[in-house]
Amino acid sequence: MSPPSTPTPCGPPPERLGPLRRVILQSTSYCNIDCRYCYLPDRDRRRVMPVEVVEAVGGLLARSSDLLAESVEVRWHAGEPLMAPVEHYREATRVLRRALGPHTDIRFSLQTNATPINGAWCDFFTDEDVSVGVSVDGPALLHDAHRVTRGGRGTFARTMAGIGHLQRRGIAFDVISVITPLTLRHADEHLAFLADLRPRSVGINPEETEGDHRSSLFDGGAFLDGYRSFLRRLLDFQDRTGIPVRRLASMRAQVLRAELPLRNDQIEPLLTLSVDVDGNLSSLSPELLGWKAPAYDDFVFGNALAPDASLVDWSVGFRRLVDDAAAGREACRSTCGYFALCGGGAVANKWTEHGTVTSTETDACRANIQAVVDVVLTSLEREAAAAGPR
Repeated sequence: MSPPSTPTPCGPPPERLGPLRRVILQSTSYCNIDCRYCYLPDRDRRRVMPVEVVEAVGGLLARSSDLLAESVEVRWHAGEPLMAPVEHYREATRVLRRALGPHTDIRFSLQTNATPINGAWCDFFTDEDVSVGVSVDGPALLHDAHRVTRGGRGTFARTMAGIGHLQRRGIAFDVISVITPLTLRHADEHLAFLADLRPRSVGINPEETEGDHRSSLFDGGAFLDGYRSFLRRLLDFQDRTGIPVRRLASMRAQVLRAELPLRNDQIEPLLTLSVDVDGNLSSLSPELLGWKAPAYDDFVFGNALAPDASLVDWSVGFRRLVDDAAAGREACRSTCGYFALCGGGAVANKWTEHGTVTSTETDACRANIQAVVDVVLTSLEREAAAAGPR
């Protein structure tokens, strides 16, 4: 492959960079299903990340080892990762372990719709100790309302078949569910499904306005009231089943640890690195890769294949993005009472909802941070009251 051209670099980045804790690799942008709330612009593109890109990323990270955290998660995400062949991942893990092993503790994970999982994939997950996350929205009634094939048919049966392979092999898995008004109307069925499924943990993502997808979820405010009730039920679910609900469990831990304000990898550079199938490099919100914004060099600061590739020599447009994101973060600090437990929101949500990353509160903030904080703090206050004075 010939080295790509890169945007014109500018001066040095801000002083506070990293440590880099997560690298998100888009092994392919293609997806075999067509979720109705998907925001990815290139999910029809059938291309697999060449091994040369993986090698270039490994070399770039090794040369930047002073920016790496003690433990770095490499996560395959975006599109459907399992649309790339299993041999691609076996080679990628070898390349990255060889490059990064001397510098950090490297861990691998991926997020999948589970429909392609078979025995060969289970062998790979076991052999390479890959942590698996499955996207499933609940029982068929909920899942098939949005997670459909390109012909509009539900995918629940195929997803459960893939999960069955994991369960028979004793491979633990995490779950992410997208939450919609339909979920709230069928909360009993959703929670019963999760209790029977017994995942290692549960993630919840309210449907958001991102990229080309426009959500009407928050129109009129009724959703948030129902969502807060749902969060309270999830707290009970967590206590009753012992299955952590990640957003609630992590917020509780942050409150009790009191290491505030929270660092936010959605708005601070180089806590996360995102790499697309062609080797383009980005940071901040991983959803940004593939979106268009000429003033910000389409959210790309360089390319791993470039001879002079660097994590700190940013393009002019990306440096402008980082500066504007920092301004938005400071605006959040000065106006929002939730800042300490948020750290400034997410660039992707600000850009899509308001058209500027210097903005403050978003619908995503109200659901993912404010509602969660309110429910967790109320729960902790009740626990303290029940325990009595010390």
